[in-house]
Amino acid sequence: MIAIRDRGFHQVGTCSFSVSQLFELLRSGDNHWDLSVSNIFFQARQLAASAVSENSETSLIVAALLFRPCQMLASGSFQAGDWTSDSLLETGTYDWLDKNFGSEVAETIRLQPIAKRFLATVVPQYFNHLNTSEQKNVLSDGGFMTASERMTFGNLRCHSHAMKIASWMDRGAGRYLEIPKMDFFIPFVEHSFLS
Repeated sequence: MIAIRDRGFHQVGTCSFSVSQLFELLRSGDNHWDLSVSNIFFQARQLAASAVSENSETSLIVAALLFRPCQMLASGSFQAGDWTSDSLLETGTYDWLDKNFGSEVAETIRLQPIAKRFLATVVPQYFNHLNTSEQKNVLSDGGFMTASERMTFGNLRCHSHAMKIASWMDRGAGRYLEIPKMDFFIPFVEHSFLS
């Protein structure tokens, strides 16, 4: 079994973020006074640009764009910080993403720590290229996967999307791409929004 807690295990909180606040955050995030926060939005645009450059489906583009800002949604603040798949569940951020953008977006984001574990297990170069902090995160999230964990992960519905985002991050997403401003990505988010 992969080290992801079952959703029913938690006393799930409620994400009090509204969709209009998310759009406001996306539009203003690049210019945030806190450099670490504006860097998160630049990285979000890099990941989304990688998805667009590979002609990915809308749900993957939106998951790539929202992956980094989910740190703030899960922590309930506008400060950069660590988050885990557990924090997405515990804060209700997973349910909020699922309700507003669909299960593919929510699951792709939730599976990021597990996708990193998978890639670290099957691609040694992936683990070696991670910085020390990310290597520690992989090890503390369960470490290298067993054969049964790899098979379980490979059977999860959104595993391939999660692996794409994890691999784009390792390669320095969008390093050689022209990175559009956030306004370019807003229509993808609007299209994905389940009104």
